[in-house]
Amino acid sequence: MRSEIVLPEPGAERVPWRSVLMPLLVYGFFIVVLWFLFQQVEHQKGSRGGILALGALGLFRYGWLTVNLVRSYIYRFVAFPRMRRAADAIQQPYPEQVHFIIPTFKEKPWVTKEMLISVTREAASIPSLVRLYITTGGPDEDVIVRDVLAKCPPNPRLSVYMMRQAGKRYGMAYALRAAARTNLGEPSSVVILMDGDTLLGNGILRKSLPFFALRPKVGGITTNNIAVTNGPQWYRDWYTLRFSLRNRYMCSTSLSGKVLTLTGRFSFIRSEIALSDEFIERVEKDSIDDWVYGRIEFKTGDDKSTWFTLLKNGWEMLYLPDTYIYCLENAGDKPFRESVGKMRRWFGNMLRNNGRALALGWNKVGFFAWFSLLDQRISMWTSLVLPTGVLILIFTESPFVVVYFALWVLYTRLIYLCALVVEGHRMSNWDLPLLLYQQWVGSFIKIQTFSDLRRQKWGAARGDARNMRDRFGALQTTLWFGIFGLIVALLVLS
Repeated sequence: MRSEIVLPEPGAERVPWRSVLMPLLVYGFFIVVLWFLFQQVEHQKGSRGGILALGALGLFRYGWLTVNLVRSYIYRFVAFPRMRRAADAIQQPYPEQVHFIIPTFKEKPWVTKEMLISVTREAASIPSLVRLYITTGGPDEDVIVRDVLAKCPPNPRLSVYMMRQAGKRYGMAYALRAAARTNLGEPSSVVILMDGDTLLGNGILRKSLPFFALRPKVGGITTNNIAVTNGPQWYRDWYTLRFSLRNRYMCSTSLSGKVLTLTGRFSFIRSEIALSDEFIERVEKDSIDDWVYGRIEFKTGDDKSTWFTLLKNGWEMLYLPDTYIYCLENAGDKPFRESVGKMRRWFGNMLRNNGRALALGWNKVGFFAWFSLLDQRISMWTSLVLPTGVLILIFTESPFVVVYFALWVLYTRLIYLCALVVEGHRMSNWDLPLLLYQQWVGSFIKIQTFSDLRRQKWGAARGDARNMRDRFGALQTTLWFGIFGLIVALLVLS
């Protein structure tokens, strides 16, 4: 059975400089216009204290960005190619068994079909015994799965187990226990956790599995992502930009043998970890204790639970930038609301795990990864300092402050995006406003989410019904923003 969709081929152009031409022309025009306006504005001396404070903040933020850029380049173009050559040279690179845990719930039939075609194709490419544990949402999905598998080429090394449990976490735990029973204590086996709307890139198993033989201390591996998205152009470009940024920071942290998440869309875990009681119990039922809301049980974020288990037990983790999965994403009827809902879910999962990961200390986590976790809390505030300061100055000094601000934003973000192009990102005209959207709106959502970590939802719909604790969360957000605005005002006006 063959796939009926055409997927983008990665790596056709290592540095897509041609994609830079049109955005540079468009934003270059705005820079020229703003520079002309800048020359007409009467320049005023700013507060020395405010300038020093903002300068120190800028030095920290752009210094940290530079560190991540350099580390990303070193990993991508120096360290990882060496590892790739060593992995390709291993004589016995594959484990005895590979277990796929695939929860799927009410996916469109064509999505399930394409997912299974990609999985069976890759399963046939390696000599290992491959077992698929597919948890579905109902009998209709069972029929689709069986129909697709019946039409795939026969593979005597492939076994399929159909099962059903209410809820993704319970379904994954049920499948993991089934895998533990069939694994028969095989120490070299690997477990793959993936979503039902993920398609595997060509050669992903052949390229990834040898790293477990190469690096015995590696407990988990995650791969590069390519978005296959429907909806308006800006939404598709937003996903592409997100994954390019993800690639940068994954490369940077992987240089230290850690990553900040083992992506739920597709990740590899050693069986001795994934089939252990601790791992399965945390996947099934994970929680944190909050000083306001008490025990918060995780509904979403199973990938953060799996990641924390490896982090807590001192395992190394790797990111493979040259292996790909395809993520099928739907913009829905309201793309903007969908993007906000996704950020709220992503950032909520991140922040619910951030505190307990930081509490492990840098001796356990490693200093660079630990500081990256700390920066997740710092950056949601520092990203808003400049726009907040400009708003204050517009009302207290002069509306022409916006000219300085716009020039600075255009100049710095264009350099930021050109650095992404060197890493393989194909720039679009939407990228600059989308980067600001990701940074500023994303920071606002992080702060709002941090005020009430209980609120969890899968889609863009509203979460739990509002009650007194919800109102307290809203009040806490308002209070934090009020204090933040006061501090910024003191900085820029003192």
